[in-house]
Amino acid sequence: MRHGFAASSKAFTVFGFEPRDEPVARPKVGVVVTRAVGKAVVRNRLRRRCRAIFDAASFGATARWYVVRCRPEAATLPFVEIRRQLLEAFTRARDATHPRRRKIR
Repeated sequence: MRHGFAASSKAFTVFGFEPRDEPVARPKVGVVVTRAVGKAVVRNRLRRRCRAIFDAASFGATARWYVVRCRPEAATLPFVEIRRQLLEAFTRARDATHPRRRKIR
């Protein structure tokens, strides 16, 4: 996540990464929902909604790995707004051309 591409919306951050070691035939998506979002029922519902959105989405030609980080605000949003914000952040992460730079300490 430090060396890949990132894009955020109010409730989500999408990290994209192009693996160099192995060729990727299709994109992989992981969803991270921490305890700060809510109890298990809320977290699982949000995870299922994100997966349903990505199952219907078009990933384009670039085969990357993606990690979606959900913020607590996402738990209170209706499905339509989750879809809009998630796809907006995903599109920006997918189309990013410059990887994130790691800060030197």
